[in-house]
Amino acid sequence: MGNADIPVLITQPDTIVPKLDTGTMLNIGGIWGTVKSGQTWIASDGRRFVWSANGLQVVYSIDGKFFAQGSQGFINEVRTHPFIAGVSSAEPLVRLAQIEVSFLMGLLAGASTAGFVIVVGTEVAEFVIENRDEFSVWYHQLEAVLKARALLKAHAPVLYDKVFNAVLKQVYKDVKGNIPDAVTPQIVFFGVGVIVGSVGKKITKGKFTVLALVLVVLEQLAVRLLLGVVPKAIKITEAEYRKMADEIIAQLRTAGVAIHDNDLQAIVKEIQSHPIEVKKALDMMQDAFEELAVSAGKVR
Repeated sequence: MGNADIPVLITQPDTIVPKLDTGTMLNIGGIWGTVKSGQTWIASDGRRFVWSANGLQVVYSIDGKFFAQGSQGFINEVRTHPFIAGVSSAEPLVRLAQIEVSFLMGLLAGASTAGFVIVVGTEVAEFVIENRDEFSVWYHQLEAVLKARALLKAHAPVLYDKVFNAVLKQVYKDVKGNIPDAVTPQIVFFGVGVIVGSVGKKITKGKFTVLALVLVVLEQLAVRLLLGVVPKAIKITEAEYRKMADEIIAQLRTAGVAIHDNDLQAIVKEIQSHPIEVKKALDMMQDAFEELAVSAGKVR
């Protein structure tokens, strides 16, 4: 083998791996078929989890370490593995969906390499499989927040910036990269991974509970300002506004989000000017956070 065929250790996978193209593949042919991201292959050194594969190189991890290897070198090691005994043993052991690979890439981006290994252990595919149900719930919650945020960006810019973005920044706190504007399955799952990687699996639930605060604030505003009357909004008294404002400011403060009275006044005007868009955003979030809905109930 030439030098390109020898695995090269990637010393900073948290900056390199999240940028890889997971849509490419490497064709081995014969009983082996193709190598794709999300697969686990047995090679001469054990189980390799593939992050990216193409005609030039394969990037994989094994035992918590990450490597890049020339494609021919990878093929040679898979083909010559001494325990191959037929078609079934030549196939990859595990296949993850591309969005699940996006989750792992986000997790790696949100944690140090050491932190990544602590969270998932060495068998990254098994980690995803064991936690699919939990990640699915978090996925739908984050997706709802991002979709509602996108809807309100044009119609309620103060609400977008002072509540949605401020809470998201707390959830993504101290994490590399910016919060994306696009909402695709890959981006949302990447975001879930970033959050899990930044705080660790055991305390991630608390981070996602912070997202529910956006729903609580939006419900308070919508229930008091809309009352199901769309598109006609009602007026509230100064005393009602003051009570609502104090509650919202206190709630957001518990999550480390600072908001001022003049911001809330601007938000009230936005909601009264665009009740249909605000109600649509609220409905989206209530469906995803149904178990956490406040006692005021849904605005229908």
